[in-house]
Amino acid sequence: MAGLLPVMSYAELAAAERSWLRRHPGRDWALMRRAAAAVAAEARRALDREPRTVLVLAGKGRNGADAVLAGLILAGRSGKLTVALAEAGVAAGLPTRALGLAKRRRGARVMGWREALRLAPGADIVLDGILGSGFRAPLAPELRALIRAAARLRGLRVAVDVPSGCGDGTDGPCLGADLTVSLGCLKRPLLRARVAAKAGRIRVADLGLPLPAAAECSATSEVLAPLAAARDARSEKRRQGRILIVGGSRGMPGAVVMNTRACLEAGAGLVSVVAPAALQAAATLALPEAMWMAQGDRATARRMRELAATADVTLVGSGLGPSGLSLARAAARTIRGVAILDADALRPGIVRAAGKAAARVLLPHAGEFLRLGGAAATPGEALRLARRLRSLVVLKGPLTCVTDGTRLVHIPHGGPVLARGGSGDLLAGMAAAVVAARAALGLDLLGAVTAAATWHGAAADEVAGERGETVVRTTQLLGGLLPALRRAGGPGSAPA
Repeated sequence: MAGLLPVMSYAELAAAERSWLRRHPGRDWALMRRAAAAVAAEARRALDREPRTVLVLAGKGRNGADAVLAGLILAGRSGKLTVALAEAGVAAGLPTRALGLAKRRRGARVMGWREALRLAPGADIVLDGILGSGFRAPLAPELRALIRAAARLRGLRVAVDVPSGCGDGTDGPCLGADLTVSLGCLKRPLLRARVAAKAGRIRVADLGLPLPAAAECSATSEVLAPLAAARDARSEKRRQGRILIVGGSRGMPGAVVMNTRACLEAGAGLVSVVAPAALQAAATLALPEAMWMAQGDRATARRMRELAATADVTLVGSGLGPSGLSLARAAARTIRGVAILDADALRPGIVRAAGKAAARVLLPHAGEFLRLGGAAATPGEALRLARRLRSLVVLKGPLTCVTDGTRLVHIPHGGPVLARGGSGDLLAGMAAAVVAARAALGLDLLGAVTAAATWHGAAADEVAGERGETVVRTTQLLGGLLPALRRAGGPGSAPA
């Protein structure tokens, strides 16, 4: 599947980069500029405005050079740039070249870190380029003092590739970040719990290096390319998917409405919904594109079984509550297409009841995962649960992951803006729409669910960039769907 980058250690990525540079001599400066541009873009997006002040904590190696170049981009022509040197010397070659650019920039200040932090106790953006992938523990006393002092700096802290003090062989002590931009691929240490706790939001910058395929990888926005492409001119509604949604209850009617709205806006062809009777009239007026049926009606029960047997995808569980478990079980038993189970349907008995489905997709958060698997929610446990249940598992969290029991895909999009009730209901509806259309999109099941989860996170990024992460209603996340597709690019190119 296009748009996936392998998860690698820092040492593995460094070896791949050296190998590429041997075949392309003289391209190291262009590669560094590309990395710096990616860091600057993610930092500016997280800040959501042009920074007036930029503070760069620069080590003597290439990580420091990446940070200096990113600082120059962020400061532009009018911003104030301060470069705080972690050590007295700077490595020859690219680090010296990058620092020379900073020294020649009008108004920039380049000085030792103690003086710099006294003059600039904060900035709009603080770039952490103290230590990179070549760091080996223990920390030198001077660097330990810098990291301790830098922890008190005001501003958005952005780690270039890795929070300084973390690496392949150590979890710190390290400088905490609000945002970490992992260069080239998602680095394996960032998945360790103690490092992830210090890394803040994790984003991955594809530098265009030719990296090997791997069973564990991360998604880039390129996975959205099939969704952004023009549809076949001869397409018709059934090719975009026939979907049945069974959800909602008297106490939680909103979940099934969010399922349905997300499903429709994500491109579904035909959508039928079995929802609480009290909701039917209002829902039909609000979302007339779907066909609404009332729970508890005998004719509906019969029609639900017929649709579950013929639909491409049946989504069950959102907002059903404990009183709806018998309905969930009845629907699950008759599913013959893909079963997507969410929320209250995420119970061992209901998963077993859907045993005749063509495939099962489970979307648990941490609590539901514990109920299903009896273990803490981690990517490794998700891999084992998917294998044991012969299902595809989407483990929702700060770094959502998707696994079919063999392959594992991390989704470095989204973040705290998704930490609100109902965002999982939107994801379930989107997943139903993309999975139902996977044949027309040229995707397998894992690819379709990965695309849906990436789209969900990328849409949240768009909304957070426009509105921030606080003043947002859950359904407003759907407003980011179109901008996320427009931003999605084609296949990545090699470094220029």
